Amino acid sequence: MSERVPILIVDDLPQNILALEAVIADMGVEIMTARSGNDALRLSLKVDFALILLDVQMPGMNGFEVARLIRSNPKTSHFPIIFITAGMKDLLEQIAGYETGAVDYLMKPFEPVILRSKVRVFRELYRQRKLIEEFYYTLEQIIEERTAELKEANETISRLAATDELTELSNRRSFNNCLAAAMSAAIRHNYPLSMIMVDLDHFKVVNDTFGHGVGDKVLKGFADLLREVIRAEDVAARWGGEEFIVILPHTARDAAAALAERIRVAFEKHSGCVTPILLSASFGVVERQEGDNPDTLIRRADDALYRAKHEGRNRVVTG
Repeated sequence: MSERVPILIVDDLPQNILALEAVIADMGVEIMTARSGNDALRLSLKVDFALILLDVQMPGMNGFEVARLIRSNPKTSHFPIIFITAGMKDLLEQIAGYETGAVDYLMKPFEPVILRSKVRVFRELYRQRKLIEEFYYTLEQIIEERTAELKEANETISRLAATDELTELSNRRSFNNCLAAAMSAAIRHNYPLSMIMVDLDHFKVVNDTFGHGVGDKVLKGFADLLREVIRAEDVAARWGGEEFIVILPHTARDAAAALAERIRVAFEKHSGCVTPILLSASFGVVERQEGDNPDTLIRRADDALYRAKHEGRNRVVTG
């Protein structure tokens, strides 16, 4: 560390300040000066000093009072203070000075070698402190970065664990958790909740005729369609193979059936963009009834879907 170390000299007499400066100016220090206690306090709040050379006998606010105020402020309490005085020969007065937080005394006229020796000690302590602070700051930055990376990785893992890899909709396990929470909230707050179960008609023909790559595009396209039409509070999932399922909180059966019909029409209309043939889908729609649990609601939606397929497919059936 090569930057100059800040030191504050506090004395009401300019000649005393000049005398101190002359002795330590070449020691790699940046000297700042104050002619009063108030000036010293203002500077101490702005600069992280390595050492304060503080005259005791000053008009207005003496050195003891300045030291006491510096020590009482958490921002400046760590500053080392050396009193410089010509009249502090009485032991009791020296003890009183130490009690204000001073680390040492220099008696006027001071010996330059002793002053330089003391400044050198506190200069090196300051540099070591700064190195330690820099180390811990860097360590803290590394920890924050690693923590952020770990959080992002955990979020990615959680998202992948809850997401169907192909369609990027919720997977079956994640959907079951969402369904349990949604049903609990619907029961607690007494609002309607509906479910749509979907099966893409004759999907095996697509894979057998055009290959699984085209089949995957069809599945992704249908997933994109679901994302476009459902609300933020709804949950769509790939139930398995070519089956999909949607939870619709705050939605009665008729509104859910209307939404299913919109999806059916849109899919039939746009499926030709992916395959040379038009595709269709069948829908079973149910609303939560008194006594339903997640399993019975899914079973009733599956029964409605079965009827839609049995009645000729490409239709919405309510249960």
